[in-house]
Amino acid sequence: MATTKLKRWAGRKLRYYKDKFIFKLKRYTIAVLTSDKSDVSIALSYSFGTLIALLPTPGFSTAIGVGFMTIFKQLNKMAVLLSMLVWNAITIIPIYWLSYRIGSRISNSLPDVEVQNETIRQILLFFKQFALGNLALTIPIAIGSYFLAILLLRLARKMRLRKTERRGNKIPA
Repeated sequence: MATTKLKRWAGRKLRYYKDKFIFKLKRYTIAVLTSDKSDVSIALSYSFGTLIALLPTPGFSTAIGVGFMTIFKQLNKMAVLLSMLVWNAITIIPIYWLSYRIGSRISNSLPDVEVQNETIRQILLFFKQFALGNLALTIPIAIGSYFLAILLLRLARKMRLRKTERRGNKIPA
């Protein structure tokens, strides 16, 4: 009896957070698409948000993004927040895993840091592999997100323009 109540409670909580995530995603997407800023400005903001979200600062990426938004006023705030929402904890885990794998391949050719303590040497080696792989993976993803954002923005604006043209051509009866 207790397990069925627990399952129902967990199912309700999961649905609640899923609906909340989808609501925020829709709200930020609509705010970006209806923005009066240029496509390039929005795409650069989204790409910048992607770059910050993918850097290895788990838990602090949103705070860093908000800090940069207060410094650089020309960034589209909704585009940066949308990218932070897209690159959440679930989507970032495979990126971090792949970062380590790529970094371990890259760092094989680099010399190891000579430290007396073996534990510190292992930590530095892990950090070097992860940081190199993260940079090697984050920069191309951020550049690709710029071009993807440009493409999606232009497509969405064309669709919205066609929709308004169709509405304008209809003659009310």
